[in-house]
Amino acid sequence: MKKFEVPFNFDPAFVEKFSYREDLIPYIDCFYAPAWKDDCENTRFNVTLTDDYPKSYEEYVERLEKLKTLGVPINILMQKGASVGLMEKYMKLGIDCFTINDDALAGEMKEKHPEIKLTLSVTRVIKFSDLLEHDFSMYDRIVLWHWFGRHIDAVAGLPDKYSYVLICNSGCNTECIWHEKHWYLRADNLADYRKGEFDICLKCREGIMKNLDKSSLIEPEDLQYFDPYVDAYKLIDRIDMTEVIIDNLNAYAARFRGCPKGRDYYNT
Repeated sequence: MKKFEVPFNFDPAFVEKFSYREDLIPYIDCFYAPAWKDDCENTRFNVTLTDDYPKSYEEYVERLEKLKTLGVPINILMQKGASVGLMEKYMKLGIDCFTINDDALAGEMKEKHPEIKLTLSVTRVIKFSDLLEHDFSMYDRIVLWHWFGRHIDAVAGLPDKYSYVLICNSGCNTECIWHEKHWYLRADNLADYRKGEFDICLKCREGIMKNLDKSSLIEPEDLQYFDPYVDAYKLIDRIDMTEVIIDNLNAYAARFRGCPKGRDYYNT
């Protein structure tokens, strides 16, 4: 059974709502959440501007402790500005899974703490040629860029010495060139953030509307075509309401939403 990395949105009722769906817990590989906002830089800065975001680091830790009660590993995102000392700070909280994009840091951490689990972030935008030519053995898993969602033959041809995670429910443009600006967008309030985000994403949406084959979305029924080549799947988005996150997980765990496309669709 393939499992899913599931976003944690800091909803105070997140754990309670998931506890009502015990049937979905076995499908969860981990819950992923960004490090505390003052510790390092992560994507989706708007999460920190919401009413649900913890008001202090102490409250942040309390939310993580409550999340642990679901019995699922927690994966902390540290996509920019991470360090050995910072990661060890979270290890003291009982965290042993991290998503980073710094090869030197990954190598140093693996040498010092071989027991931890490291995932290479999608923010590295790894290309097919990169995986053939470079060494990523310091990572336990590699999150594949959106492009791979519409190039299944390329996924099938990836080096089998690595383990891969594929984002399945993103409608992002497979050839988006504005991703860095979008991921690390900053604003003083949610209204400004959403305006900036809309302006950036409008370019990608226009491209997708002109050519639907540019969308990286994989239908739940079609995961079967990718199963032989990936270790797990990743669900987005940690800005979604908990009910939406649960609905997405339910659809992908059941592998049914009524919109199968067939293998050829994912081989543009």
